[in-house]
Amino acid sequence: MVGKSLHKVIVWIVCISLAVFIFPIVLVVSSIITNIESCRRKKEKSIKNEVAVVTGSASGLGKNIAIELAARGCHVAICDINYDLAVTTAKEIAEKYGVKAKAYKVDVTKYDEIVELNEKLTNDIGTATILVNNAGLLFHSDRLKPTVKEIEAMINVNYVSHFWTNRVFMENMKRAKKGYLMAVCSVAGLQALVQSEPYSSAKFAVRTLMRIMRAELKIEGFSCIHLTTVFPYFIRTNARVTQMAEEGGFTKRYPLLEGEEVAQRAVSRMLCGEIEVIIPSLAALIYRLIDLLPQRVQDWLTAANITPSNNI
Repeated sequence: MVGKSLHKVIVWIVCISLAVFIFPIVLVVSSIITNIESCRRKKEKSIKNEVAVVTGSASGLGKNIAIELAARGCHVAICDINYDLAVTTAKEIAEKYGVKAKAYKVDVTKYDEIVELNEKLTNDIGTATILVNNAGLLFHSDRLKPTVKEIEAMINVNYVSHFWTNRVFMENMKRAKKGYLMAVCSVAGLQALVQSEPYSSAKFAVRTLMRIMRAELKIEGFSCIHLTTVFPYFIRTNARVTQMAEEGGFTKRYPLLEGEEVAQRAVSRMLCGEIEVIIPSLAALIYRLIDLLPQRVQDWLTAANITPSNNI
């Protein structure tokens, strides 16, 4: 018994010692690599006259991303379940940036509608070789006790829909031997959020899906198709998000991000060839440091991250 206890103590001493010495080294190395990459960052590639599909783009971050693409001369398909708002957004973008912008009512969880969207868009504007998977559900009617239908809807919109859009529009990219695919994820896809199982697990799944797709494209020889996963912190999209972030104590760590800022950085870094974009950058460093810890410690940090009454 004493031997086992002593063994555990020794193991913990070793782990703590390694952490004390390794963390500063990792911190320095990560900072150096980040600075080198910033200095060597490629210039944005031109997407003028290309065609992009942005899901969930009638408002919020999706609209901001569509604007960033249009500002670079890219034609955009504003895809959303809210068709009336999508029409308004498409009109605004077309008039301001002089590009083709058209609204489409699409349920991204239905494969047949994605196929139909691709056919209509090809006839209306042209073949899409840029796909931004932005559509997502953030809330349940009851945050802590979602219904079965609400859980199914969140998983289908936040994760399963990526399979259908990727399958359809990736074929366009392979035939054209070029393309960009952006998945708007979340920091919840890097660090688990307590009592947010459907949302956080779906975001982790998206992150894994994108990594697998990059490997498969490399094996198939399609290095001309670039995949970028974006992990933003809480964005000031509406009053409910702001309230949730404040009640959960998240605003004490970082201020809420603005949609315009996230969209600008996401599109710019995608066109510069970056693979994973974590916003803000400090969150990337913290995530990588925490990932070095034993899983038991990571679990403890996850549980201690948010007070039970105020988590999301």
